[in-house]
Amino acid sequence: TASRVHGYYDRDVAGMPCFADIWTRFREFVQQDPLVAHNGTRFDVPVLRRCAAGLEGVDQLVFFDTFPLAKLVVEGSASLANLAKRFGVEARRSHHALDDASTLVAVLHHLSLLRLRRARTAAVSQALGHLGLALALDRRAAGNAEARLLLELALPAAVGRYGNCLECYESERAAAGGPADTPPLAELIEQLGGQSLVDRIRAQRSPAQRYPASVARLEALVAGGMAAGPCLDAQISRMLELVALSSSDGVERDLHRLSLLTLHSTKGLEFSRVYIVGVEDNELPGWQAIRDGREDEIREARRLLYVGMTRTKDRLVLTRVRQRQGNSGGGEMFLREMGVAVGSELAQRG
Repeated sequence: TASRVHGYYDRDVAGMPCFADIWTRFREFVQQDPLVAHNGTRFDVPVLRRCAAGLEGVDQLVFFDTFPLAKLVVEGSASLANLAKRFGVEARRSHHALDDASTLVAVLHHLSLLRLRRARTAAVSQALGHLGLALALDRRAAGNAEARLLLELALPAAVGRYGNCLECYESERAAAGGPADTPPLAELIEQLGGQSLVDRIRAQRSPAQRYPASVARLEALVAGGMAAGPCLDAQISRMLELVALSSSDGVERDLHRLSLLTLHSTKGLEFSRVYIVGVEDNELPGWQAIRDGREDEIREARRLLYVGMTRTKDRLVLTRVRQRQGNSGGGEMFLREMGVAVGSELAQRG
């Protein structure tokens, strides 16, 4: 069966030295370097250990299997042939030792780059929080406006319930024997604003909890962008295509056209006329936020509405309806806050 796979038969290896005769040379060549094989845990390593059983130095060998790494960082088939094709590596004869080894050298390079990118992504997730702790510990930062701003931005990441920065600080300080130049955790928390501030930040809900539908849509968009392939440029282009509300490719510019945008996407833009549709409680900020008194969501809705309102240069039109698909459109809290009359005949008609 093995001969049918790799094409070697007894006649091809007749007269060659046996395994035990070349083992010493092999160990001198390997020395302390790890042995890399693709799917080696299931095949190469057991075969090598069986053949080298009882020989000196077999227990000191170190192995690295690239197959689990490929399954971790690459979608689809993780066979060596498919990986070589994916990365544009020239693959020669499969299941031939020297050819497979040469192919794996090139494939491992690409896998290592993907693993490094993944590691950087995971490592950066806590970087902002650790920066906040470092700024709090650095006495020189107190007199620096930029450092104070960074500390303010980093504070939720440093003390939030989803990070482990405070726990890492406490364990590292304990491991170092509690050096005098590092304050105890309680003192550090006071420097960050106090325990009450930490408790308040940790009580805040995550974006996924506050906006489950929006976060789910965003995750779907990100997944769609990632499906474009391993190239970051292609992923970004694909995601931009997915989030675009409309496309003007091949369409002549029309000065009378209306640009349909979300309030989030209008930042930095200006228009002669702006129409904001749905300035009502069930749309801005949403009936659940009103019902539950979610002040953070209500403040965010006010901010978004302000962003949209300030995009106009000549005329601003705000609209609301009394009913949407037979359901009440809610009140007009924001319009009343701004002192906008909503009792006109047109407003009553909805």
